[in-house]
Amino acid sequence: MRKVLVNEKVSPDALNILKKAAEVVYIPSGEHSEIIRLVKDVTGVMLDTTIKFTPELMDSAPNLKVISRTGTGVDNVDVEAATKRGIMVLHTPDANTVTVAEHTVAFIGALTKHLLFLDSETRQGKFKIARRYYLPVDIEGKTLGIIGYGRIGKQVARKCMAAFDMKVIIYDPYISDSVVAPGVVRYSNEEDVYKQSDILTIHVPLTDETRNHIGEKLLSLMKPSAYLVNTARGNVINEGYVVKMLNENRLKGAAFDVLTNEPPLDNEEFLKNPKTIVSPHSAALTSECTVRVACEAAQGIVDYLEGRMPKSIFNRKGLNL
Repeated sequence: MRKVLVNEKVSPDALNILKKAAEVVYIPSGEHSEIIRLVKDVTGVMLDTTIKFTPELMDSAPNLKVISRTGTGVDNVDVEAATKRGIMVLHTPDANTVTVAEHTVAFIGALTKHLLFLDSETRQGKFKIARRYYLPVDIEGKTLGIIGYGRIGKQVARKCMAAFDMKVIIYDPYISDSVVAPGVVRYSNEEDVYKQSDILTIHVPLTDETRNHIGEKLLSLMKPSAYLVNTARGNVINEGYVVKMLNENRLKGAAFDVLTNEPPLDNEEFLKNPKTIVSPHSAALTSECTVRVACEAAQGIVDYLEGRMPKSIFNRKGLNL
């Protein structure tokens, strides 16, 4: 029976899907030496974000035919190397859409209402001082800028328009006008979105084009009263410059679910700044979403093993499918 390598504690539902078509091999620690040893005779790998699947690992797995990511991004898979070796790379772009959008909206609420600060001050006995010291702002009617109007960006726009009657402006050079929802204003100039947004949220994949794209040139255009949210990938934004802006009162606050270094290094300035909110790349990790994502990733592997075309093949063009 063919083997599938799983490097995370997935839900029993997902494991049951895999076990219909393959023997499941689980790596408890996820250490590189264990992967090298166990990957030798596997046909499929179900992968989260904790392991980078390199050409070296692929060369250690001569029978490997399919890698399935439990998530949208595939930046921890060398897709070019996989494609050259005829390895199909799958992902789950639909399963976490609503969940990440909800996390983004929660970030917007926490930032603008200063919830973490007010909670901390109140617990420290500063009840009267906290009430007036650091006033929150209304979200109603504010301008939300969205960079990347894909699945998650669309959901964030819809939720913020419905809940807060926000004006939504977007920049995405890869979409057609037909997918832009009524009430959403599309800009052809990215800089204009940074200039006009009261809250700016990032929803782009990590590619050669987006890596380090959001730096001083764009960030310096933002209003001093604006807030920045990133639930995409850490490497698309210059975190150091965001901290500089916060320290100089040229940006009101920032909330990131993703960081350049994961896990973060010791004494990272972004984490120490009182105007930031950080979560550990967990926007998609709700009890419901982890099951959905794992089951969809597992089903993709099973579809391949049983001779069906998987639903979401990231390197479809490269494999000429």
